[in-house]
Amino acid sequence: MKNIFLAPTTFGQFSDSPKILLDQNGYDIFTNQLGRKLESSEIVELAKESVGIIAGTEPYTKEVLQKLPHLKVISRLGVGMDNIDLETAKAMDIKVYKTQTTPAQAVAELVVGLMIDVGRKISNQFIELKNGTWNKQMGELLHGKTLGIIGLGTIGKTLVKLTKGFDFNVLAFDIFHDEEFTVENNVTYCSLNKLLSESDIISTHLNLSENNIGLMGEKQFAIMKPSSIFINTSRGEVVDEKALYHALKSKGIGAAGIDVFQKEPYKGQLKDLKNVVLTPHIGSYAKEIRIQMEIEATKNLINGLENE
Repeated sequence: MKNIFLAPTTFGQFSDSPKILLDQNGYDIFTNQLGRKLESSEIVELAKESVGIIAGTEPYTKEVLQKLPHLKVISRLGVGMDNIDLETAKAMDIKVYKTQTTPAQAVAELVVGLMIDVGRKISNQFIELKNGTWNKQMGELLHGKTLGIIGLGTIGKTLVKLTKGFDFNVLAFDIFHDEEFTVENNVTYCSLNKLLSESDIISTHLNLSENNIGLMGEKQFAIMKPSSIFINTSRGEVVDEKALYHALKSKGIGAAGIDVFQKEPYKGQLKDLKNVVLTPHIGSYAKEIRIQMEIEATKNLINGLENE
């Protein structure tokens, strides 16, 4: 049995190289045809005969892994491992890999795009114009504002470097401090409350953990400036979506740009608001980086299976 399951819906869309590698090594490929992130029961059903999985952000919990008796290798298409129960994988002798190529540049560029879109109300005015309404809406500059970054890891640091031309005052909240980076890039570490209360733009860049589920809730949004912009391109579970909806609807905060959701595809109330821009989890969807990550994930999978 040499079945391989490809969980990400768009795997191989821009290059045949990863699938060719698998075919050349004698593997049979099975793909996710549902067009969305898989739920636990769907992973079990689709991958139950597979010895290897190339994984996205779908949940590989203890219960899921224990129902995949043939599984030998999980190759994560990405750097985050918070969706995989690593202890159970180790106990079951399942090898787990992640890509060293990161989507940091792609995610950071999306954040900048969302900042500009929300700040200048581009999407909102485009929709009105398409519907026959010529309605000029006043936006605001990003230049010189205070940018608060929650989670100053690889993506957060890439965002700092990418936005230097905006002359931001940058605040950061993180458990781990990289003093050398902050000195070189004029970034100030501070408490979460200080970041929330003083930032004009807040961008989250966190891996998911038990400690940060629902980190951004009613109390946190209440601390923010009424004019502030909130951006989330990390994990949907970090944000209480109902609290965000009420903060936006009541003008407790100014606007938001959201790329990730608790349940995807997203069908919630945020779609009804004009002061939010929503994208369908496209943070890493830049084809140059995506191809590189897919090839690396495929090689990790093959190496893991061939070197048992």
